[in-house]
Amino acid sequence: MTIINFEEEIAKYGLTIEQYENCLEDICNKMLGLSDLNWEKIIDKYTIRCHPDTLRKASETIFGGFFITEYLKLKNYSPGTQLEMAKELVGEQFLLKKQLQDEKNSISKFKREFVKSISIAEELCELQVQNGFTVNVPEVCNMPIVNDSQYEMIVHITDWHIGYVIHDCKGNKFNWKIANERVDILIAAVYRYIDLYNIKKIYVINTGDTIEHLAMRKNQSQFCEFKQSEQINHAIEIIFRFLCALCEKCEVEYDSVYGNHDRMNGDASANQDGDNADTIIREQLYNYTILAKEKCSRLTVIQREHTDKEIVKEINGILVKAKHGDKALKDDKLQLKSDMSVDGMFYDLLLKGHEHNFRCVSENRGRYIVSTGCISGFNDYSVAFGCATNSSQTMVIVDEGRIELIKDIQLQ
Repeated sequence: MTIINFEEEIAKYGLTIEQYENCLEDICNKMLGLSDLNWEKIIDKYTIRCHPDTLRKASETIFGGFFITEYLKLKNYSPGTQLEMAKELVGEQFLLKKQLQDEKNSISKFKREFVKSISIAEELCELQVQNGFTVNVPEVCNMPIVNDSQYEMIVHITDWHIGYVIHDCKGNKFNWKIANERVDILIAAVYRYIDLYNIKKIYVINTGDTIEHLAMRKNQSQFCEFKQSEQINHAIEIIFRFLCALCEKCEVEYDSVYGNHDRMNGDASANQDGDNADTIIREQLYNYTILAKEKCSRLTVIQREHTDKEIVKEINGILVKAKHGDKALKDDKLQLKSDMSVDGMFYDLLLKGHEHNFRCVSENRGRYIVSTGCISGFNDYSVAFGCATNSSQTMVIVDEGRIELIKDIQLQ
């Protein structure tokens, strides 16, 4: 298309040259996010003879790239450098718009992936810092440790279901008070093996279902001692107490992923991937190490993506994979083979939770698949399926390059 009379073309839309230039500036500011004028308001402001959608699309109107380019050429044209300057100006505007569009796409992607648990964790951290919040840890947690041991320990914690209540199932009871008592038993058991094997480094791996939730099932709330927010708060409290207790004797690394009970929305199909209680718990535990009045140098809390569902790490020469296990294969050996095949890695130890039952299966070349029990112990649901296993968690002692001991620590 060739423009013969630019003023005449602009006049078709009821604009003068000055109005056209001002209108272009408003459109530019809107595109740059510097103005909150919508297309209807721009139309009304200049009484433009076109529909707002036409202005928005702007591909075949005087507000489109072709007309702007032609206008800038005509406005700035003179022999020599001014024409080149106009071309450079158009080029710079195009690159700027392209950059802004890329940034806009990036922000949109972030919004799609954003989960409220991240926002909650960040707001908690910010409020704590602003209000001078401090965390008390044992003074010994800041003293360095000389690691002269050939052994390292893994403590696999899972399915604590904080907030859950078992009133009385064939003698088994569970609530917040009992949860703390059983964690004390766990600490005492770990202490015994720390002394026995001269342990100086412990890896605490949490594979989820730390809280019970409140609305995964229609009748679930009647078996809950606390609301969901209180469950998360109590979970932070009890896990941090557990970690600090271990720090009195060892260096401790804490890592975690979420389970199905940890998701924020009771409806699995409506929950955003990664929107879970574990994100809040882990971020707060990390924040506690920073806010500790006496810096807790013996404790390391691993920062990971909120959508992570698996933990993979090398521990004292063996390769370990840990996950919650709610979507695991029923055959443990097939599960290990599947994980190694998919990941292209030869795991020495596969840790799983979810089943509320300790089980250890040996595989070729000293490999093991371990399913860990729960803190709450058996309930009416599990008893109906013939399962009445006690509350337990798993401890693994790792020699240099081999598994020395796998222990089912009974908590009742």
